[in-house]
Amino acid sequence: MLAPYTKFHMNEILEQLELNQTIFIQLAIFGVVFLILSRLYFRPFMKLFQARHEKTVQHRETAEKLLLEANQKFESYRKRLSEERVAAKKEYDAVLEEAKKYEAQAMANAREEAKKITQEAADSVSKQREALRAKLAADVDVLAETISQKLLPKKS
Repeated sequence: MLAPYTKFHMNEILEQLELNQTIFIQLAIFGVVFLILSRLYFRPFMKLFQARHEKTVQHRETAEKLLLEANQKFESYRKRLSEERVAAKKEYDAVLEEAKKYEAQAMANAREEAKKITQEAADSVSKQREALRAKLAADVDVLAETISQKLLPKKS
C-alpha cells in the first residue's frame, strides 16, 4: 500500500517542506559556522565554564575544610570551656570551704572572747558584790546604832 504513494507523495512532501538541493548548501553553511563558532566561541566558553566549575568545586571543598576546622575548633573551645568551668567550680568550692573555715574560726574566737569577757564581768560583779557585802557588813553596825538611836528615846 505504501508503494504507490511513496514517490509521488514524497516529492510533494519535500516540496511542501521546501526541501530541495539548497538543503545541502544550508547543511554545509551550518557545518562551517558550527566549526568556526566551536573554535571561536564554544571551546573558550566551555573552558571558561569548566574553569568556573573547577573553582566552584575547589572553593566548596575549601569551604567544607574550613567549616570542618571551625567545627573542630568550636568543639575544642566547648571542651576547654567545660574544663574551665569545672576548674572554676573547684576553685570556688575551695574558696568557699576556706571562707567557712575562717568563719568557723572567727566564730570560735568570738565565742572564746565573749566567754572571757562574760567571765571577767561575772568575776568583777562577784568581787563588787563581796566588796559591797563587806562594806554593808561594816555599815550595818553603824546603821543599826543610828536607827536604834532614832527609834529609841534617849535616857538622860
